[in-house]
Amino acid sequence: MAALALLSLAPAAAACINTVGTDYTGRKFHPNWYIGTELTSSMRPYKVGPDDIWVKHTIERALKSPGFDTLNDLGVVLIRQGKYSRAIEHFLTVERLFPGHAQTAANLGTVLELSGHDRVALRWIRIGMKRDPNEHYRTEWLHARILEAKAEMATDPNYLKGRSIAGVSFSDDVVPPLPTKLPAGNDGRPVALWQLNFALSYQLSERTTFVAAPDPVVANLLMDWATLNLAGGPVENAAALYDLAVRYGAPRDALMDRRQAHVREVLAKADKEPKPADIACGICEPPPEAPPAPPKR
Repeated sequence: MAALALLSLAPAAAACINTVGTDYTGRKFHPNWYIGTELTSSMRPYKVGPDDIWVKHTIERALKSPGFDTLNDLGVVLIRQGKYSRAIEHFLTVERLFPGHAQTAANLGTVLELSGHDRVALRWIRIGMKRDPNEHYRTEWLHARILEAKAEMATDPNYLKGRSIAGVSFSDDVVPPLPTKLPAGNDGRPVALWQLNFALSYQLSERTTFVAAPDPVVANLLMDWATLNLAGGPVENAAALYDLAVRYGAPRDALMDRRQAHVREVLAKADKEPKPADIACGICEPPPEAPPAPPKR
């Protein structure tokens, strides 16, 4: 979706978050991101009004200094206000004035999708990925897969049955193992598990601010994200994400009931005042490598 870093709940800013989560065995650890209902509470549609401070500031900047950055931000305002036709015209103008920017392609892809033009949107998302493989923190591969699925759904309403938009599969175990076959990222190579978790978090955090329930695409993605957290992340996330998936139209079947019952059992047995363990979180971003030691003198 559109690059709205200041308005979305994306893990890029996780450095200041210090939470405690629980893995599927009951061990506590630091996932360094929001967990449970705190994670999902902001995942809901909203629009900004004309009196919003951000809107006024963006318009003032664009009028004062109409460069690429300010005009791009002005287009984002139009998207957030739901003025999609005007936003399409605006970004096409930006592309003519300042050709070749990945942000323009990404924003055009977003607003074209919101306007119901999924196939054209997909072309622009792919253009953006070619212009900058790092666009949207390297998560645009998932947006492309979403648009590919929506294009198929237009001719086959049952296309999503038994399919994962994200391109992952899980066993029917109550706690399934983490997937070993992973989808290709922006660069065409398989993503790591933490990158899959990051992409689902980033793309869904933005998508749910535009797309109201029910929606089969969002439900499909939420189901995979919930199961991924059950298998290798905080089970608090799994519980909240399964609930949100149901709100978006996923069936609350027997397997989901067993998984959520397991989460309740694990959390009930967890220590009241736990000491987080130094455990490997299967889907968490690894810590940065320590810089090399200075040479001895």
